[in-house]
Amino acid sequence: MPVTTILGAIVAGMTSEGGGAVAFPVMTFVLHLSPQTARDFSLMIQTVGMSMALFVIIFMRIQIEWRAIIFGTIGAIPGAVVGFHCLDDLLTAPAKKMAFVSIWSAFAVSLWILNRERKRTTVLIIQRFNWWKALVLVFTGFIGGIFTSFAGSGVDICIFSTITLLFSVSEKTATPTTIVIMALNSQFCLYWRAVIMGDVDQLAWDYLKVCVPVAATFAPLGSFVGSHFHRQTLAFLVYILETVAFVGFLFTRPAWHLVVASFLIIGFGFLFFSAISRVGKKLIVCNTPATPATDEQKI
Repeated sequence: MPVTTILGAIVAGMTSEGGGAVAFPVMTFVLHLSPQTARDFSLMIQTVGMSMALFVIIFMRIQIEWRAIIFGTIGAIPGAVVGFHCLDDLLTAPAKKMAFVSIWSAFAVSLWILNRERKRTTVLIIQRFNWWKALVLVFTGFIGGIFTSFAGSGVDICIFSTITLLFSVSEKTATPTTIVIMALNSQFCLYWRAVIMGDVDQLAWDYLKVCVPVAATFAPLGSFVGSHFHRQTLAFLVYILETVAFVGFLFTRPAWHLVVASFLIIGFGFLFFSAISRVGKKLIVCNTPATPATDEQKI
């Protein structure tokens, strides 16, 4: 697990995905642990690692979109609570694995849509912020909170997809923003699971004991290193991770209806993200950005 945590912590610090994006599939597909244990460990290790990355972001004064964090969290907290108490017990272990790889593969699709255009117009923060944009962020956070309740992460990729595709926010702002929101929501979700519900598997605590030093070191290192890579490089890393996770899911020989459901979710994700991308292009044309951003970064 410490080796897995090294990769997960670096990914959490460099990209818009939480460390659970690495820990969850390894623990469920390779170690054959229950999705509940994998979810709880993901929340634990993100509480440590991504909180350290959060400190680096604040200390280095990296640009973030605070309104996305605030309104996204307002929606994510009740979403996670609803997921913990109402949906978690309804989903079987194979269904949770299917949902995880499908949702994250759909996110990879959204990232691909985002990176198709090399010279797209972007802004550093959401322009002309108003009530309907706040509601969109709250709703997005709610859905992301539900995903987090059974997969250990999810609100980060939901907020990232919305603010980049719909509101045309640059990845330079969106990535650290999602790191902050995932760190804060991991803290809340861990508190809710460990203190309010009190049924965290002891095995998850045991894994945490040996992985804390790794996460605390490599997550902030990932934030620092990631700031020196081009966005296409980071996107390619996400593509590889999600491809490996999806192949791992297929190797578990899931029931045919789960495979069909997985492809349907990915297909719906492609159509949905393509649609909000088109809406985002119209919005950016209507708005006159006060804070333009460039896609150029160091390699």
